Amino acid sequence: MPRRPVPAGPWGATWLAAAAITLVAVATIELAMRARGYRPSVKDDEYAWAWQRARASDASSRTVAILGTSRIHLAFSPSAFADALPGWTAVQLAIDGTQPAGALVDLAGDPDFRGVVLVDTLESGIVAENRNSQRAYITAYHRRWRAPGAMAERWLATPVQSHLAILSDTLLHILATGAAPPYVATFPDRTQFADYALTDIAERRKKLLDRLAPTPPTPQDADAWLASVLQMEPSIAAIQARGGQVVYLRMPTCDERWATDQITEPRPLYWNRLAAQTHAVAIHFADFPSLRDFQCPDTSHIASKDGPRFTRAVIDVLADRGVFPRPGATASRSSR
Repeated sequence: MPRRPVPAGPWGATWLAAAAITLVAVATIELAMRARGYRPSVKDDEYAWAWQRARASDASSRTVAILGTSRIHLAFSPSAFADALPGWTAVQLAIDGTQPAGALVDLAGDPDFRGVVLVDTLESGIVAENRNSQRAYITAYHRRWRAPGAMAERWLATPVQSHLAILSDTLLHILATGAAPPYVATFPDRTQFADYALTDIAERRKKLLDRLAPTPPTPQDADAWLASVLQMEPSIAAIQARGGQVVYLRMPTCDERWATDQITEPRPLYWNRLAAQTHAVAIHFADFPSLRDFQCPDTSHIASKDGPRFTRAVIDVLADRGVFPRPGATASRSSR
């Protein structure tokens, strides 16, 4: 095989100069993107969820699996949780745009999960037909060791994405479209923070409200709903049999969205009947001044800047019900 001769020259210096030029170019673009408001953000894909889901299977009663939607994803503060409950572990498993029924069933079938499940749900979130809402994520978790490349790629990419804003979007896309920076950033533990100063709040409120159709239900609708959500009781019983607990948390909504919620799922027909029959702890934000005293910039989500106060309020409410120890007190539930 013919060999191409390598020209003589100062190759070490050449490679060093190329590396320096590349580093300067990356740093320049990084600074330019940060100046436009872009922030480092981890891609929140199925394998990021799978890594976090594995953390919940630690056989500890002091592990809290957080299930639900973007509401608790944006409102939960891991730092406030750690301050209030040292020695406990919070695992963020909420997924934007999905419902948590499937993840609750998955945890119920896991003998290595023995902790607390905190389920952010609207009245519709735990009906049987929503069990497949998070299937792609749950499937990724269960096949994770059969997809070592994807798991390794996510493990390697996470620390890089968490430090470089340049990876949150492509420069060509930004220059071509003038795209504004995303207002939600994702951290390595899948915690998210929404900076509503980076988005058009009026436009977001309008888009959310335009999707609502406030049709009052019939009693038959409510009966069918109750029968469906009570299908989750065997999963709750399985977690409780291992010493764990399940909490249904009806997260705050505000203004026009809350008014619509009261039309489409009136409490006497919906939440109150579930709370009376479920073996889970059922917490509705409207019953507690500390939980209803929040603004929702887009009518549907608490601002992340209020997350620490909201997280502490949830812990206090659940401490009163024996789910958590009183913050600052010695934990009454031992690790197993």
